[in-house]
Amino acid sequence: MRWTMGLAALALPAGAMAQGDDTGDEVVIACKRIDPEEIVVTAGGNLAPSPADRAQSVQILRDFDQSLGVRVENRLRDEAGLAQFRRSDARSAHPTSQGVTLRGLGGNASSRALVLLDGVPQTDPFGGWIAWSAFDNVPLAGARIVRGGGSGVDGAGALAGTISLSSTIDPSVHGSLAYGSRNATDIVAGVGGALGTGEVAIDGRWARGDGFVPIVAGQRGLIDRAAPYDQAGLGLRARVDVGGDQRLEVAVRGWRDRRDRGTDFTQSQIDGLDASIRYLLDPASGWQASL
Repeated sequence: MRWTMGLAALALPAGAMAQGDDTGDEVVIACKRIDPEEIVVTAGGNLAPSPADRAQSVQILRDFDQSLGVRVENRLRDEAGLAQFRRSDARSAHPTSQGVTLRGLGGNASSRALVLLDGVPQTDPFGGWIAWSAFDNVPLAGARIVRGGGSGVDGAGALAGTISLSSTIDPSVHGSLAYGSRNATDIVAGVGGALGTGEVAIDGRWARGDGFVPIVAGQRGLIDRAAPYDQAGLGLRARVDVGGDQRLEVAVRGWRDRRDRGTDFTQSQIDGLDASIRYLLDPASGWQASL
């Protein structure tokens, strides 16, 4: 069992990547130090890299420790060539302004990059924006960023590239609590364990805060106020080996998001439910089926 609590804390995870020869599989390995005597290593193996990756820029991100308030969109923003339409994260930006793009094409509300979670598309098919708060309750092992849409494997939605997020299952009871300024509260909890030849986990998160005033003090009027947020999510994920190199993955996630931009009539709300079934026929060959 592992629990952490902090008022203003920073997690400093360490990471490593192992890669075989030019024709081998690529495995992302995330290492996180819990105490001076123990290191937990988790591996997130998906499909083998596409041959087109040799001609494109591929970046592997491994430090995705979300236990103390780190948000996915803020971590991705640090990467060169990646642009989001607004600098504000999912606690205050309007959901329809949260597009993401790569390859130096400039920020746009409609994403020019495709976002995947364990191989399942996450980009909104209508407006092209990303519901970043939907990933807050998903423990991530890392991300694979491919700049450029030359491979064609991910379809027309990956015009500027692909951001592939990989989840991980923690086989323990774990949780964290963080509290900070403006009554910001962030609670994460989860439990995982073995399921036959595979593993299963349930993870949840709740975050809220009074928010900041988006307008600088010298320009505020009577209608300006703070921009509060209230977000929660719960997810169930299971992975089962079904013989050989084949694997079946099932995921169900639900989330609730309430935001306010700091003036009347700027409230927004998201209620989402995502369910997927993914069958990896052979990770080395690159074949998969998803629903």
